[in-house]
Amino acid sequence: MHECSIHFLYKYWKGRDSLSIGLILGSSRTKSNSKILAEALIENMEHETLDISELSLTDFEDFRHESVHAPLDESTQILLDFLLKHDIIIIFAPIYWYGIPGKLKVLLDRLSYVFRQPAFENKKPKEAIVLAVGGDRPRVKGLPMILQFQQIFDFIDIPFDHYVLAEGNKPGDVRSDSRAMAEIAWLRQYLQKGNTHEGHN
Repeated sequence: MHECSIHFLYKYWKGRDSLSIGLILGSSRTKSNSKILAEALIENMEHETLDISELSLTDFEDFRHESVHAPLDESTQILLDFLLKHDIIIIFAPIYWYGIPGKLKVLLDRLSYVFRQPAFENKKPKEAIVLAVGGDRPRVKGLPMILQFQQIFDFIDIPFDHYVLAEGNKPGDVRSDSRAMAEIAWLRQYLQKGNTHEGHN
């Protein structure tokens, strides 16, 4: 796992016209630091956004061992359809009490059903990226959250090699994190131009 590395982009972009980008916004704030990062990264770029603040999420009920044909609830179907549509999934989230925020975790719990669907096995995303914002030494204290994402993506077999940890407390604070904004600009450049590069070893 490498922070803000770009090697993965070449092996997937080479020989393709474009990659489909899906953003999952994991903050319930209207104008959160997470959304500010998202806007900075994908401004004027083609993408689709799944905003958890717009979902009517209920606690996940696990019926996997009661019925192998348990129907998918609405939120699970939304998540499955979203993941099937995109090559790169980018999750933007606050570091909430040093972990994944509750509503985002409730959505991710539905991966228990998603990864068992034949369609997902045949057309899962090729890469996941996480960008997280916290107010208390996020580049150190945000690492357990990043490791949790690593375990999640390992389990469902989606490569996860790239993340950015940014600092911000009040909405707008993240703009003052020059390191994070530089990493966002760098990642944006390769999201825009990576498909024009030749493969690198």
